[in-house]
Amino acid sequence: MVRLIPLEIVRLYNLLPHSYRLRLWGVGMSVFLMSVLDLLGTGVLLPVLLLVLNEKTLLENHYLALFYNWAGFENSSSFVFFVCGLVLLFSIFRVGLSTWLQYRQNQRLFSISSYLSIRLYRCYYAKGYLFIKQNNSHKLINQVNSVATNVIQGYFVPFTQLTCEILVTISILVGLITFNVYVFLLVVLTFVPITLVYYRYSRSRIKLYGEKLYLLAPQKGKLLQQTFIGFTDMEMSNTFSESIARFSSLLNEQNFIQVRNLLLNNSLQKVLEVAIICSLVVLIIATQLFEFPTLGMIVGVFAIAVYRVLPGIIRSTGYLFNIRGNTFAFNVLSDLESDLAYNGTTEQNPIEFRHSIDIRDLSFSYGKEKQVFNQYSLVINKGDFIGFRGESGCGKSTLFHLILGFLKPDSGGIYIDGVALSADKLTAWRSRIGYVSQQLFMIEGSLLDNIVMGLDNNNPDMERIDRVLRLASLDRFVRTLPEGIHTSVGEGGSLLSGGQRQRLGIARALYKKVDILMFDEATSSLDENTEHSINESIIKLSEECPDLTLLIISHRPESLDICRKIIDISNLHGSVI
Repeated sequence: MVRLIPLEIVRLYNLLPHSYRLRLWGVGMSVFLMSVLDLLGTGVLLPVLLLVLNEKTLLENHYLALFYNWAGFENSSSFVFFVCGLVLLFSIFRVGLSTWLQYRQNQRLFSISSYLSIRLYRCYYAKGYLFIKQNNSHKLINQVNSVATNVIQGYFVPFTQLTCEILVTISILVGLITFNVYVFLLVVLTFVPITLVYYRYSRSRIKLYGEKLYLLAPQKGKLLQQTFIGFTDMEMSNTFSESIARFSSLLNEQNFIQVRNLLLNNSLQKVLEVAIICSLVVLIIATQLFEFPTLGMIVGVFAIAVYRVLPGIIRSTGYLFNIRGNTFAFNVLSDLESDLAYNGTTEQNPIEFRHSIDIRDLSFSYGKEKQVFNQYSLVINKGDFIGFRGESGCGKSTLFHLILGFLKPDSGGIYIDGVALSADKLTAWRSRIGYVSQQLFMIEGSLLDNIVMGLDNNNPDMERIDRVLRLASLDRFVRTLPEGIHTSVGEGGSLLSGGQRQRLGIARALYKKVDILMFDEATSSLDENTEHSINESIIKLSEECPDLTLLIISHRPESLDICRKIIDISNLHGSVI
């Protein structure tokens, strides 16, 4: 059974809130009105054709004759000129109104596209740390950027245009039946069988091509990003030739698909043009054998039908191919059908940190195979200066991510001043923590932008900026720069040294007025002198901010020697040194 409304449209409608559903209804109304206008634009040509080809029409039609006599036209030619003028004015009005309706329709559709992109963006962010780490970032970026466009521009817009074409074509065919059933049959037999056979042959290929083109985009993006980010390593290993060969291979595959895609889209017109010539030959022969109206009248009506139906069929086939080629995008939108995606965020509540972080009987594992913690307990008091050590993979960073709420314990829990760290308190809790990792995230902007990071961007507290620069031992460096705090850091901090990036991370954390400062292998990639300098800054920080809780992960003894307490994570019972 053929569905009047495709399942994909129903899924899209169910994903939208009330205000966007109204916009979807508005699109439907626009499609209907444009179909009516398109039909009228074709329909008004028929009276003109009848008047030109047969002047007796003026006398035989009661209403035309009545208007002709009432208006006082001197002859039939002046009446034809008048009707042509009306048709021209109506055509201009129709084009103007259709353009405005199309403009409003596009506004509604692109607002829906933006809504879906934002929903996907929120959805993937809400899935959390583990989901993002387990999925390729280029794939997620491509889905946020492209899927909504595939759904709206690649599927829904062609669907509305196809609906418009179908309504107009059906109306024209009904009109042909009333004029002459043989002309109707000729038009149907000319176009329908060829179009159906062509579509059935092409649809599976079009769907496959659409999916392949969609998958190629993130592969190219990933390769290019790896090339530019890893320029130094690529030069040292002399592997750029392999990357360019891989990129060329992806482009060749893309070109191969696009050539065949365009061939399928454009071939139908050529086939139908041959079919029209054959139909005209059949029509001329038929008028000689059977009692039809005059040959000129039949050819004229057939020409009007072909004038509108042929482009409509070609466009409709293209719309069907677009629809078929973008159906896969709805599989990605299934992520939005979960409650998590719809609700976006949990209502947040405040949390205080005055005394301690209490980790009680915490168990955590990555899947069923790798257990990291088994009923692990630890108390971290406010103002503690603790170092965490242990062999690689023993769970040091995992413990930090559990404390930050990026990972959820299998059992047990984390309590802040006796209050369980639940989902509704995570935002408030993270606002109290500064996190400095080995690979510090930096935006492409100034030093100031990277310290403020969304907090008071338009009106930063410059006194606090000066203080955190001093505490992070960045003040002298900033004073040597011609543009000072407004100096660009480059992409990913490429214009800064490793030590300067880590100090910038400390300054960013302190600007938040945090209670806890975490260092996750923050100095492991630095040289010995730079590491020593950073460690001195941390010691100075602990002395000037005695209430600041400092937690350090490092595999280097020098970075742990500055701590007041060291915990060996390799011992799951948490031995303290």
